[in-house]
Amino acid sequence: VYRHIYASKAKTQVIENFTVGSIMEKTSKKLFIFNLCIIFGILVTRRCNATTYFVGDTSGWDISSDLESWPLGKRFSVGDVLMFQYSSTHSVYEVAKDNFQSCNTTDPIRTFTNGNTTIALSKPGDRFFVCGNRLHCFAGMRLQVNVEGNGPSPAPVGAPRDAPTGILQPSSKKNNPATGVASSAPHIGGRGLRGSMNYFVYLIVFTFPLILYFINN
Repeated sequence: VYRHIYASKAKTQVIENFTVGSIMEKTSKKLFIFNLCIIFGILVTRRCNATTYFVGDTSGWDISSDLESWPLGKRFSVGDVLMFQYSSTHSVYEVAKDNFQSCNTTDPIRTFTNGNTTIALSKPGDRFFVCGNRLHCFAGMRLQVNVEGNGPSPAPVGAPRDAPTGILQPSSKKNNPATGVASSAPHIGGRGLRGSMNYFVYLIVFTFPLILYFINN
């Protein structure tokens, strides 16, 4: 009798341990899937809020552009993108602050010569760009951009308020003939409304099966 009672207790304990283990395993999976959905949603939201700026607007990266005043009134944030469009007589050098002041192009951080250069602003801080031709740099082809973090900050006093999302039209250079006025269409990474819809569809397609799994298990 005692042996039977002991066996029954042992069997009950095994069942309880198995049940608790199964519940903990399912809970861990649900928490993992839930956290994964949150992370994916945050990444997509950050992309939705990004802005692509065409340096120099319709004049592009050129001596004729007023690149000193071009950044005024613009708020550059982490995740935004700078688009440099220029002819074959120019280039884009990213340099240190000291070299920026003296138009020193002998020790650049990065160089670009393809005529359509895209630079992502991946971290806060000052970024410095000059034309690889030092004479062009002295003539005004240099740009300083202050990149802010993703936290909210007030706009400068007297500066025009930027739209929360938008894309500026590219320059009218030969290597990219598109022209036009600034557009306030929502966009992700400079792709306009179509890009926003694509990322929204990706979000739904990715999270919907996970949500179903979360509910049914």
